[in-house]
Amino acid sequence: MLICPNCGEPLVQKQSAFRCVHGHSYDIARSGYCNLLQSSRSGDRTGDSKEMVVARRRFLDRGYYTGLADALCRQTDRLTKGNLAVHFVDAGCGEGYYTRRMAGTLQESGRLSAAVGIDISKAATQYAAKRDKNTQYITGSVFHMPLEAHCADFICSIFAPTPAQEFHRVVKADGCVLCVVPGEEHLWELKCAVYDIPYKNREEKHHMDGFQLVKKQKVIYSVYIDNPEDIRTLFAMTPYAHRTPKRGMERLQALQELEVTLSFLLLAFQPEENDKNAFPT
Repeated sequence: MLICPNCGEPLVQKQSAFRCVHGHSYDIARSGYCNLLQSSRSGDRTGDSKEMVVARRRFLDRGYYTGLADALCRQTDRLTKGNLAVHFVDAGCGEGYYTRRMAGTLQESGRLSAAVGIDISKAATQYAAKRDKNTQYITGSVFHMPLEAHCADFICSIFAPTPAQEFHRVVKADGCVLCVVPGEEHLWELKCAVYDIPYKNREEKHHMDGFQLVKKQKVIYSVYIDNPEDIRTLFAMTPYAHRTPKRGMERLQALQELEVTLSFLLLAFQPEENDKNAFPT
């Protein structure tokens, strides 16, 4: 599935490196990940730091998001039913918490042909690779994935960017893209504790150019958090962390426990049949 980020030719693993026919070579780290990032391209960023990755991994390991992970595994099984050799891509995989579960579901059913996790953060892919031997983790941009055209049966994007044109290039004509976005009530109690005037998320009609929405599922449940550090980590995992005023941050620091609603939308898309003019060149 992998291609050279310099010339676009297929990459072949030879010992501890990926190489193409033109001699470009990319070392595979001892942990198992490989850096194929072309950082000069637009849309590329450095991604999460090591500290952010470690904090999020510790939070997820406590099981707060198990309900979402279980729902993703069920949808993975349903959306790939009948395919005995699934090529799976997690675009924006982070530290691999969901990737590992979803790839494991396919592996246990004997239907996993190949799995690739891509994230802009080197720290994230490094940590992901250490825990998941079913998946090849790649440091790269989801806007310019080092993947062959129409190689993926199943792409997932969990709280990550959804570049429709790039997804359209990579997914097979009969493939599927599964996206996860926050539901209306997501983190409502946390917002009420931090903000003077909290607001709920909009659950609008979701759209991706060149794709049609074929399934929509809502997952909602509540969790009790009695660890102040976990509450702060949860908040840091959201976009609110970057635009909350000082007073709100002081309220956050004062929280010692919290029962909070977790709400998610799982949106399954398939390429439109008449898609030739979806992305004019």
